[in-house]
Amino acid sequence: MEETVFTLYCKQADFDASTGQCAHPFYGPAPMLLPPIDVAEGLALSAAIAGMWGVGYMIRQARRVSGG
Repeated sequence: MEETVFTLYCKQADFDASTGQCAHPFYGPAPMLLPPIDVAEGLALSAAIAGMWGVGYMIRQARRVSGG
């Protein structure tokens, strides 16, 4: 199980731009670019992506052969 990483945040209303200080800083979970997935989900996702690329390639080849 992964450990939760916390980041220091400040609400815009609490930030004093003239001093560069936050009146009420707080910690919250760090943002994540992608949600954590297990190996099976990763393989299913990669197979779906590869399948769509394959379908697009076949359509492109069919259009090329038909002269379209």
